[in-house]
Order: sequence, then structure tokens, then C-alpha cells
Amino acid sequence: MAHLTVTVPENSQNILGTVTINAPLEKVFEAYTKEELFASWWCRGNSMKVYDFDCQDGGSWHIAEQSEDGNEYEFRGCFHEVAPHERIVQTFEFLGMPERGHVMLEKAEFVAIDEHTTEIRTHSTAMSQSDRDGMVASGMESGWRQSVEALGKLLEADD
Repeated sequence: MAHLTVTVPENSQNILGTVTINAPLEKVFEAYTKEELFASWWCRGNSMKVYDFDCQDGGSWHIAEQSEDGNEYEFRGCFHEVAPHERIVQTFEFLGMPERGHVMLEKAEFVAIDEHTTEIRTHSTAMSQSDRDGMVASGMESGWRQSVEALGKLLEADD
């Protein structure tokens, strides 16, 4: 079972998250970096259109979630570093904002707790504290939790 803990430090532009999942590090990293796996869990397990997914240093991604309420939500970013089985550094932007440029820089570190358990430690930094607070107020934690649960279901079914 995948578990998410989110911390939103006061007077900060950061969001910190820790995901603990009962799956080997290699499988978890692959679920983040292989398009067909990523597309099956990242948008809360909802249907996703993938416009671009080039998961390598300097690559980019652009996806659209097809939500249960019939709406479409687009996101995009750039991969700054993809260090196999160690970390991913990327940007994240929700394209539904009235103006562009509300970008977050995200670092996800992948740590093998044991051969069957992986921890993903994320550090996301917004352009401003108000951008960070807007992200939190948007329901970000609930959506993230649903995505983590979909990731758990994907990887547990694979065992």
C-alpha cells in the first residue's frame, strides 16, 4: 500500500512530500520514467492524453488529464536531470492559470528502504509563497494522494 505524507512549511515557497510504497526501487523509478506506466497512474489514474514525454536530461513533458467530471486539465514541464534510480529534477506548470509562468521546480529522490520498499522524497519550490499557497488551496494534496494510490495499485498488481 502506498502512503503519502505532505508538509507545507510556514513562511516558505516549498511543499515537501514523502511517498512510501511497497515496491522495489527499480519498478518505482520505471513507473515515473516510462510513458505507458506514467500515463496509467499520474493523473489520479484518470485517462490521460500524452502530447510529449521525453524523460531524459533536457527532455520535456506535456499531458492532459481527462477528469471524471468531463473536464481536461493540462500540465507541462522540462526534465533537468534524470539520474536512474536516484532522482528526477523537473519543472511543473498547470496550464489552466490565467497567465503563464507559475512554474514549480521539483526534485524527487528515490531511496530503497529495503528490497521491497521504496521511499520517494519530493521537494517542490514555487516562484512565490502565494503561488505555493494557491497550489495547496487547489486541492493538490488530494490529487497527489489519489495518484499515489493509483501508483500503488499499478505496482502491487505487477507483483
